[in-house]
Amino acid sequence: MKPIKQVSSTYNFPKGLVLTLALASLLSSGVGLVNDSAAVAAPTVKSVELSQRLQSRLPGYVARAVINDASRRSGVRNVRVTQATSRTFGNPCEFNFGEVCTREYRPIEGWEVVVRVRNQSWTYHVNQSGTQIVLDPKNNVGAESQLPRAIANNILSDVTRRFRVPRRELQIIKANRRTFGNPCEFNFGEICTREYRPIEGWEVVVQGRNQSWTYHVNQSGTQIVLDPKNNVGAESQLPRAIANNILNDAARRSRLSTRDVEITKVTPRTFSNPCRFNFGEICTEEYRPIQGWEVVVRVRNQFWTYHVNQSNSQFVLDPNV
Repeated sequence: MKPIKQVSSTYNFPKGLVLTLALASLLSSGVGLVNDSAAVAAPTVKSVELSQRLQSRLPGYVARAVINDASRRSGVRNVRVTQATSRTFGNPCEFNFGEVCTREYRPIEGWEVVVRVRNQSWTYHVNQSGTQIVLDPKNNVGAESQLPRAIANNILSDVTRRFRVPRRELQIIKANRRTFGNPCEFNFGEICTREYRPIEGWEVVVQGRNQSWTYHVNQSGTQIVLDPKNNVGAESQLPRAIANNILNDAARRSRLSTRDVEITKVTPRTFSNPCRFNFGEICTEEYRPIQGWEVVVRVRNQFWTYHVNQSNSQFVLDPNV
């Protein structure tokens, strides 16, 4: 009897057949290679992102209102929106670009919109309905041409009167729209409360004879305030009666003749409250302004500083003298 030949159990099945059998085995055992919900996850996420982008787009009526405003202010027809961000402004002060705002929460839903005007970018705040559109007052929207002619003339006349500079030598080099947070800020107060009592207007810079002067003016032009840090000269700019009172006081205190004392510097100032006017070292932040001057008098080799109010009813010598 012939011996039986051993038959090898290995057989080289085609690769495609092996893969098909393995796949069928896995499916029959209930183990799925692909989860149905996972299979559609990627396109679903993309669809959601696309939907969110569409929802956050700036409404056409808001975009048109902003573009029209920028075009009107600049005189440029080709204005385009370059950025629009949904925002919740904490309160009307923030919405109106107030520089010093309270922390009250009176939210305004809307957008921060950036438009391109020539080579500048202007920033707007717009509420959700598009009924309120506010341009950032720090955006320079031009100089004198953007300021009403009557207001420009009044400011230039004030410089001419105060500094005796001929009108033809003066030029408005900057006129920025601003929302002053409160009357204290508008009046160049040095220390102001955080109350929000906005004043719409402009910050205007005038140049002439190598000098410049900064003004705050309200929208109607009824209030024009010169920055008191602008030195308006010395004794000649101070009313004669006030100058005489200060010189007499300095002479009496120093026991010198009035010929031996001299006013060397006069600076108009808005003292934010009586404490500041009286050289108080620790003062509250209340705003009870006193208009007047800071006057420096030379007494021998010393310099004495006085505060005097506009009506000449009060003048105070610095107690540190």
